[in-house]
Amino acid sequence: MKNLRWYDKDRYLSAFMTLLETLDESVQSEVALNILDAIPKVISMDCVAFLKIVEENDPRKYNRWYDKNPNIHKVVESIRQLSTEEREMLYVNIQEIMQQFTELDLTGLKLKEQ
Repeated sequence: MKNLRWYDKDRYLSAFMTLLETLDESVQSEVALNILDAIPKVISMDCVAFLKIVEENDPRKYNRWYDKNPNIHKVVESIRQLSTEEREMLYVNIQEIMQQFTELDLTGLKLKEQ
């Protein structure tokens, strides 16, 4: 069995990451910056402390597609640090941001698997 990346364990995040990877680099950055602006609204801990945790993960240690762009790296690592509940709250923002930059609708993916 293939090892899943942490975001592939969630249908919504997996679809988001797949779509994000296909976007033009400038659009990827805009999406990432908009999501980063939304994260302080959903986290339960101090924003400065949260960002310090995120920034401890140095992208130069990795060779993932999203590590090449500092904005995308920061947003992906931020999402990874969120609790399940915080991610759920962020999905609404991600949906709105993705619709702003693409014509695709990710709403249907938010449905819980039975």
